[in-house]
Formats: sequence, structure tokens, C-alpha cells
Amino acid sequence: MDGELSTTDVPQDVVPPPQPIGIYGWRKRCLYSFVVLLMVIVVINLALTVWILRVLDFSIDGMGKLRIVPKGIRLEGEAEFVRPLYVQELRAEDGQVMYLESAKDIKLQARSKDNKSGGSLVLGNNKLQAACQEFEVVDSEGNIRLSVKEDEMTMGPDDMNYLGKAIFEGSVQTPTLCGPNMTSLKLTSETSRVEIAGAGGVSVMATAGDVKLTSADNVRIQSKGGSIFLESDDIFMKNIVVSEPKGGGQSYPDVYQLCMCANGRVFLGAASGDCRASSQICGNS
Repeated sequence: MDGELSTTDVPQDVVPPPQPIGIYGWRKRCLYSFVVLLMVIVVINLALTVWILRVLDFSIDGMGKLRIVPKGIRLEGEAEFVRPLYVQELRAEDGQVMYLESAKDIKLQARSKDNKSGGSLVLGNNKLQAACQEFEVVDSEGNIRLSVKEDEMTMGPDDMNYLGKAIFEGSVQTPTLCGPNMTSLKLTSETSRVEIAGAGGVSVMATAGDVKLTSADNVRIQSKGGSIFLESDDIFMKNIVVSEPKGGGQSYPDVYQLCMCANGRVFLGAASGDCRASSQICGNS
């Protein structure tokens, strides 16, 4: 009949086949292999970390023999520094010896606040070099034993014994200069002169020997404001030129007699006659 539908013409729902949920096949095998490999790498990293910590001896106090203390760091044993070390204070443990060793030179360098190079101390092969404006050596009590400045060198308050030969290009200021026992003291200047000066006086004394002044030219003893004393039981003047005039000779106005008072004063007298002196000459001692 018209207007009626046949059952054969009505569409029916088609049920699709069920699909599996998840990863299967080669994808699943690759994922599991990656997870296993990642776990192996994590375990290896953990093992290496533990091994490094045990080898380097890491702890909350420091690393290995390097310990962190309230005032800095403390190193027990030997350490090798491949780069410069900047420290404010470096000292050894009480009662222990500190060794500084290098295949080349050991250099201690000081710097100013504006990072400029200051004094330095270099310990090399058979040499010790110090570069500074002022060099001082002090004892345990703080007394200066040696001070070297730009234009002078000062020794300590005690005696200095030098067994060899010393050459000074400049002046030397000292209260006492003594020779060693049973050995002569020589002051020599080959090309110039030796000058001995003292504001309070100069004393040259030999308690067990002679005092000898030798010069290739003149030897002058001059006193500007005082007297010259030669005090001895025997005074010798050797190799003095003796005048032997022929015939009656000739008198010169600048020729005098050498006379001596009883107190030892030496003066010049007239060329002829006896030595006569006034009380002003021989009266004063």
C-alpha cells in the first residue's frame, strides 16, 4: 500500500568491532626498554655520586683533609695548588712545621688597597730576592736587627761579627769598629781616601798590637780647635832629612829650630841660638 514502509527499508545500527586500549606491539617493547635503560643510568649516577663522595671524603665540615673552621679553612696533610693562592694569613698548626715547595720559584706578593703590586719575596734556585722600599729584620721582641732603606743600612744594637772581607762604596756609621781576636784590622782605600770622623771624638786603640798608618802620599793629622798629643815613653822620628851645608852655609828666614817644653809641648824656636820659650807656651799643660 502507498504510505506504508516496509521493514526491509528501515536502517539498522551497525556495531563496530571492539578496539584494544593501551600500547601494544613494538611500541610497548621500546617504551619498556627505555624505562629500563633510564633506571640503569640513574642507578649508575647514584653509584658514581656515592663513590665520589667517599673518595673525596665529603662531609658537613669540609672535603677530604680540608676542613671549614670558624676562622677560615684548615688543611691537614699536603695540598697542591695549580693557580695563585690569595690568603690573608697562612700559618701551621702549633708545634708543626709548614713546608712550601715548588718546582720553580716560590713568590710571595703583597698588594695595596687599589690592587697595585707592593713588596715581594722570591725564593728561587740558590737565591732569595726581596723587592720592597724598606727591608727590616726583627727579633722575637720586636727589636730591629737589620734595616735597609733607599740610601742607608742600619744594623741592630748588638755587635756584628764579619769574618771575611767587606767592601763599602759609601759611608759607614758605627760607634765601635774592632778587629777579630789575634788578627789585624785593616782599613784600606785603593783609589780614594779613608776618612774617619766623629762628632764627639775619634779613638784609635790597639790593646795587643800596633797602630799603623800607611799612605802612598801624605799623612796629615790636623786639629782645628784643639791640640795634638803624642804621649809615649819613646817617640821616634825616622828617616828625617839631615841638612849638611857646605862651608859656612846660608841662613833662610823660614828655617826654625824644633824645641820641646818639659810638659811635652813642641814649638818652633829661632834659627840660631838656644831654644827659648815664654811662660805662655811652656806654662800651659
